[in-house]
Amino acid sequence: MSTVDPAAFWTGRRVLVTGGCGFGGGHLVTRLVALGAEVGVLDRDPEQPGILAAGPARRHVEVRRGDVRDETAVGEALRRWQPQAVFHLAAQPLVPESIREPAETLAVNAGGTYTLLEAVRGNEHVEAFVLASTGGYYGENHDDRPLREDDPARAGANLYGASKIAADVAVQAYARTFGLPASVCRFMNTYGPGDRQTSRLVPHAIRLLREGGPYDFGPRDDGTTRLDFLYVGDMVEGYLRVAERLATHPGGCYNFGSGRPTAIRDVALMVSQAYDGVARTPIFRGPRRDRPIVKGLDITRARTDLGWTPAVSLADGLARTVRSAEAVRAG
Repeated sequence: MSTVDPAAFWTGRRVLVTGGCGFGGGHLVTRLVALGAEVGVLDRDPEQPGILAAGPARRHVEVRRGDVRDETAVGEALRRWQPQAVFHLAAQPLVPESIREPAETLAVNAGGTYTLLEAVRGNEHVEAFVLASTGGYYGENHDDRPLREDDPARAGANLYGASKIAADVAVQAYARTFGLPASVCRFMNTYGPGDRQTSRLVPHAIRLLREGGPYDFGPRDDGTTRLDFLYVGDMVEGYLRVAERLATHPGGCYNFGSGRPTAIRDVALMVSQAYDGVARTPIFRGPRRDRPIVKGLDITRARTDLGWTPAVSLADGLARTVRSAEAVRAG
């Protein structure tokens, strides 16, 4: 089990975060700065609004515009920062976009990861390489058995999952072939303050509530799908624990989730109640499934190896997310 003192470990440590201006990346960078790390960010859209742009941590971070597919940009970032830890979060993260732009999704998520791995492989400073993978690695599932890290990869009904499987497997292969100190983090449905992507359930629900129209989530799902939702702060702590362990132990794959899949119609109801106390019935107009999709992650390995457990309940996390969204709107 991890027993590292985070402040002692991260103070003065040089860190590179790809995609650090995005939703998850912004939260991770903010936490690293608070722990005293020296953080550099490589992001192809450094001006995007978000947690990092709006917060005080931005003053303590050097941000460079660059695409992880660009060997020159990646090489320059590594030479500039000489990072001891690399967190690779840069990705095309949206399922609908992966269907509209499959080539772009594969190029960024798979090709960008290969480019970064090759650059890191020849860098003497890197002590930890951590990939943001996904629970989508496991494809569609229809039973209640929690998914374990040694379950096989299964392509889902979109290119996002396939692109992340390619990245996930590549990191594992580089670790085994070249001894790269690398680990893979598989997260499922991370939510929290600052997520502006309304193709995802929680930001979508908040947008619908603000607009005051029908609480209608459209034809994409019938509402019975049960997913493992994880608060973004718990995700960040998972990243940190993995990198801390890599300093003394070989890498591996880790699942991070709540351990309790929740039907998306129930999550939508909870968002409504957190918003103004009204229990609106969400409308899901997708074809009715005979067997609901169930995606829950077994988090035993993270608990045992890393001492990690989720600290924020779904109800509390949704309440924090709604309060933050309304504060930003009012401010």
